[in-house]
Parts: sequence; structure tokens; C-alpha cells
Amino acid sequence: MGEVWAAESLEGRHPVAIKVLLERAARRKDIKRRFEREAEAAARIRSPYVCALLDQGFTADGSLFLVFELLEGESLADRLRRELYLPFDELAPLMLDVLQGISDAHAAQVLHRDLKPGNIFIKPSGKTHERAVILDFGVSKVLQTVRANEEPSLTAYDGTVGSFAYMAPEQVRGAARVDERADVYGVASVAFRSLTGRLPFEGLSARMVAGLKLERPPPTLEEATGLMWPKKLEEFFALGLARDPNERFPSAEEARNHLKRVLALLRRVRKAVSKLV
Repeated sequence: MGEVWAAESLEGRHPVAIKVLLERAARRKDIKRRFEREAEAAARIRSPYVCALLDQGFTADGSLFLVFELLEGESLADRLRRELYLPFDELAPLMLDVLQGISDAHAAQVLHRDLKPGNIFIKPSGKTHERAVILDFGVSKVLQTVRANEEPSLTAYDGTVGSFAYMAPEQVRGAARVDERADVYGVASVAFRSLTGRLPFEGLSARMVAGLKLERPPPTLEEATGLMWPKKLEEFFALGLARDPNERFPSAEEARNHLKRVLALLRRVRKAVSKLV
């Protein structure tokens, strides 16, 4: 679909990333529209937890390009390939960042619809901390501008949009009518995979995974790992991965507040135990 180039801005001499739509891809109206939609969505969002769109335009041969901030670090997908799973103390701050970025996107009337480890970037923040930044709004949905007759044509070539393993059950049926709660499900799926080393639903085929998502309740952390986990953390995944969106966290902000409480509780417990020891 495109290429991404590292470059240097002539204004300020700071590094940037330039995403160029390839000529053969630009011939397809659906792909060209997705590229334009990414520009429209990214331009709306102003958040330190979303990769910033700095500029857009056309090359000399007429190819559309987007200019983003250039991030240093690695994707969550790369880290999970190296480490398989992450301890909660390392994962929780990253997921809080992601939920804040999604909350900021929703405030700008943008749904991401493709949350997965490859679209979450981890960059250094200070000497000892890290920050998660959300990438790639190429299959996003701009709520204020989508018309009733637009979405089906844009999703016709793949039926759904987003990465199948992490998408919400209602998105499996079709992406046109999903809302903010689908992104909440996506974050919870990424967190579950990152914490346990496995996806909430796994199967030998896409059809099998779809059936599990649509018919079965989400597994608990204990079922996935054979270990006991704090009740409040189990509640986070029960609500974040609820099959019925009406039983899910109604917003990314509420999911973030719940996760913050879990992290604070575990830190208090750990501090109390250390005093006893």
C-alpha cells in the first residue's frame, strides 16, 4: 500500500517519518480513500499518546504523502516477540497511555478500529520511563463525516476492517456500526495477550475464532494461565472483553480509571507486604 521513509524536516532540522502511497495502490479508490481518511483522522487528534501528523501533500508525480513525527523505540509487537509476555507493572502504565490516547481520539470523534501490538509504539520518556503512542489510523472511522452509504463501499473488499485477532465481536459482523466500545475491547485484547502470552480467543482458522468470539464469554486470566490473579484485575478484563458491548466499559476513560485503581491497589498491597517482611 505504501512506503515509510525516515527524513529530516527543512524547518527546524528535526527528524520525521514520511508515509507515501504507492502508485499502484493509489489506483484503487478504496485504498486511496483509506489513506485520505488516515490524514483526516490524524489531523483531528492532538494527544501526546497518538503519533502526530505534521503535514501532508503530494509528491512531484502526484503521490499523496503524510508527514508524522519520527518515533524512537520499538513496537509492542516487537517487544512481545522478544519477551512473550510482560509483567503487570511494566504493562499497566503502557495500557494507561493507550487508553488515554484512545480517549483523546474519541473526544475528536475518531474511532481507531485496528488496535493491536503492531500499532502501539513504545518510546523512551526520561531516563527510566516509557510512553506508549498509538499508530496507524488507516482504518479509522471519523464519526461526524461518515455517511450511511459510504462505509459499506469502503469495507467491501475485506468485509471487516481491523486486525481480526483483536477486534470486538460486533466488529467481526461488520465495521460500519461499531462505536467507542469496540476500541475498548481492542485495548483489553492487547492487554490480555501482553499479560498472559496468549490471545483471549485462539483457533485454527478465522472462522473458528469468529465463532468463539460470538458464542463464548471471554476467558479469565486464571483460565489462561492457571494462576490466581487479583479480583479487580479479573474484573477489568471481564468488562473490557465483554461479548455484549452494553456490558463493556462504556468509554476508554472509564476503562482507564478502573485500571488506574487496580495499579494503585497492587502497589499499596506490595508496599504493605514489604513492611511486614
